[in-house]
Amino acid sequence: MRVLVLGSGGREHALARSLSMDPAVTQLHAAPGNPGIAELAELHSVTPADPAAVIELARQTAPDLIVVGPEAPLVAGVAGALRAAGFRCFGPDQGAAMIEGSKSFAKQVMTAAGVPTAAARTCSTGPDVQAALDELGPPYVVKADGLAAGKGVIVTTDRTEALEHAAACGTVVVEEFLDGPEVSVFAVADGRSAVALQPAQDYKRAYDGDAGPNTGGMGAYAPLPWAPPDLADETIATVVQPTLAELARRGTPFSGLLYAGLCLTSRGIRVVEFNARFGDPETQVVLDRLGTPLGGLLAAAAAGDLASAGKLTWLPGAAVTVVIAAQGYPASPASGDEIAGIDDAARVPGSYVLHAGTARDSSGRLVASGGRVLNIVANGPDQAAARDAAYQAAARIRLRGGWHRSDIAAPPAR
Repeated sequence: MRVLVLGSGGREHALARSLSMDPAVTQLHAAPGNPGIAELAELHSVTPADPAAVIELARQTAPDLIVVGPEAPLVAGVAGALRAAGFRCFGPDQGAAMIEGSKSFAKQVMTAAGVPTAAARTCSTGPDVQAALDELGPPYVVKADGLAAGKGVIVTTDRTEALEHAAACGTVVVEEFLDGPEVSVFAVADGRSAVALQPAQDYKRAYDGDAGPNTGGMGAYAPLPWAPPDLADETIATVVQPTLAELARRGTPFSGLLYAGLCLTSRGIRVVEFNARFGDPETQVVLDRLGTPLGGLLAAAAAGDLASAGKLTWLPGAAVTVVIAAQGYPASPASGDEIAGIDDAARVPGSYVLHAGTARDSSGRLVASGGRVLNIVANGPDQAAARDAAYQAAARIRLRGGWHRSDIAAPPAR
């Protein structure tokens, strides 16, 4: 099976790594990829959100399966365009991808489907926002309606800050604050049915103790020993299947990866958000523990026959990933600084390094090219061992001004 992965971040490196380990995958391509993915796949220059360019690349590479990693190409309609051109693609059509492309649309779908979620109001004017803040009260949760690369959400007790964020975003969704640990559950869907992957938890805030601004994610771990053992099954039954049914009723069946960001409240699970693709950095740890070959699983979903993939299997133990961020991230990350120590980090037993924001400069040096530069992933017989290995490996990375949180998966991890 020939596979083409679209995207260039840590999530796509994790996907490429898992696909390369599938015996059924005989050839791997990536576009545009990154220096880490280049060690596993043939790279191609393309703009992932340009349907015409992606279709032309697909005609050149003739893949049996195309996996769309980032959200922007999905919302731009790339997956649907590929299917219309005759290619098998893992990723939802444009209409279904609006479950991530618009927070307001997602709330409409959840309401119609009876999916448990926070009370919310969609607001497009200052007075609307003020009224919603009055109604729902502090802490204030204000979310940009459209795509924001994981950084369009503010949770604050400062009303002025909430109003300023809303004004900067335009149309926003103001939500009731949900109190409880947050978890991520990925569901591989074929348009009608779905199967849950192992629940994971990520860390959105920039600094230790969940302080600082929201980021795209500073680390993650899986599995969750403290979570209810039936969490994945409950999520499929009460969240995923009703959502799939409602999207199908609207004429936009969802085929691909439906990410449910959940809050475990005293009243039960509540959906915080939906994404239409693998989450980052949770993908890095979830795929590390997946025993089922990834290529066959995604191909079965793309073919509309998820049942043919069989029951999922999971490797024993745990996985932890720690993000190495560039100086100045998330406000103004530095770029162009040389990265060293990756080989040293990979010598820590159970660990490996995934590239997220890296590039080669004109002299061939590996340099930082994004805010989240590397994912240090490690596995072990339990969470403590995996965490220890991840931080041992992270300590061997050398990047001017590079930094990371020191409390990823620290007990009590919730």
